[in-house]
Amino acid sequence: MYRYLVRQWPIAGVLALFGILYSFTLNSYGMFLWDEAEYASIARSLLHGQGFAISGKPNALRPPVLPLAGAASMALFGEEFDDSVLRMVAWAFALLALLLTYGFAAEAYGRDMGLAAATLLGISPFFWIFVPYFMSEIPFLAFFAASVWLFYLGIYKDRRCFAWSWICWALAFLTRYTGSLFLPAILLMTALAYWLGDEDARRRLWSQAFFLSPLTAAPLLALWFMREYATFGDPLAGLRKASSQLQVYLPSVSMPWHYYLTRMPALLSPEITILFAGGVVVALWRRDRFALHNVLVVMLILAWFSCYHYKEDRLVSSVLPFIAMVAARGLTQAAARLRPRARYAVVGTLLAGFAMVNYRVVRPVFQHTVTPGYPSFLDAMTFLRTHSSSGAMVLGANFPQIYWYSGLNAARIPDEAQLPEALRHSEWMVITNFEREQPAYVLGLIDLAAHTEGPAGSAESFRDDRCFTIVIRSDRLLRAMGKR
Repeated sequence: MYRYLVRQWPIAGVLALFGILYSFTLNSYGMFLWDEAEYASIARSLLHGQGFAISGKPNALRPPVLPLAGAASMALFGEEFDDSVLRMVAWAFALLALLLTYGFAAEAYGRDMGLAAATLLGISPFFWIFVPYFMSEIPFLAFFAASVWLFYLGIYKDRRCFAWSWICWALAFLTRYTGSLFLPAILLMTALAYWLGDEDARRRLWSQAFFLSPLTAAPLLALWFMREYATFGDPLAGLRKASSQLQVYLPSVSMPWHYYLTRMPALLSPEITILFAGGVVVALWRRDRFALHNVLVVMLILAWFSCYHYKEDRLVSSVLPFIAMVAARGLTQAAARLRPRARYAVVGTLLAGFAMVNYRVVRPVFQHTVTPGYPSFLDAMTFLRTHSSSGAMVLGANFPQIYWYSGLNAARIPDEAQLPEALRHSEWMVITNFEREQPAYVLGLIDLAAHTEGPAGSAESFRDDRCFTIVIRSDRLLRAMGKR
């Protein structure tokens, strides 16, 4: 055991280096986005025994893995409106993704390849920039990549890996519903295995272990589907909602089919993109099974999401581990003819150079990118915490952020016709100029309330260079609306 641990010092060093590097940026972006606030709010509700809910209302959309991890972190380190406690979860998942990439690359090609693949993933601009976000992208890509790579090992090395593959897939699916792409991925991988003509692989694909392995995912999925059915009367409520999101989100927006292809150099960096292209050439030239399977999955993911009119970089972020694997193959193949010491020196120098170049790309993002509303919105939430009664209800368009940062009950602003009734059952209303989910009529209420007298502290404005957040007592708004 001691010798084994000693042999693993290179990856331990790489993980430690990335862990320190990422820790410097964990407090970036100022505050949580809407999606982050939803995950954080569910985590808090779980910790308080309220289930998968936001402000007491069950949530159908968000799968359970990330909120459960957040709740565990909050239980260990505290929960008092401290984003860093949850950003540590994202940091841990990022290191897990690097470790998994190293492990599978080392299994396929050796430790040198593993270190190169993990490093290329870690310095990819999109991955680097996304580490501080308490969102599902990085944990999903870790579990999804592990499920695909384990399925590969099941086909070509050990049929027992099929069961572990399905367990990792269940974790991926319960992190992000796009884990459904695992099913077409394994169909393509199976077809490729038959095309490559490996008789041992064909026997494993017809083995009992292959056909029974999906049952290992059943207990994990059953627990979640039972919850969905008990809460919403439909075991697939979350999946149905997630599957329609891209169709209804910004329906007037239509992006070109090649959007993701043209975005790859920005997501990966030009040098990693070139290495990936070289790795594809090597895979085809040498008929490298593992690299070809990785390329196949990359093509599937890009093609699948290119079919939607609306496109966003994070939707295809799950390609990053597979691309890092193929790019590392291209890098190590280019230096294969060098002597070991020279090879280590050349590859290490290139990776260090790539890291420095990519740091210059991501540094401005960390320095200048902030979540809309920061910092004035946080000041407004501090005001609400100190000037509201216990258990007060707050109306606001960005209700997950309100609930997370104020600790008060929060609900979405209704249509104008239903607003008076909602105001009667609330204590405050939050109005912003940065939340696009806010109904158009709401900004007109600011002038209306300004012309209605009220006690001191019944309306407060918090502003910064770009955004404002105004909090108004509901009874003052009711009086103002009654005078119209």
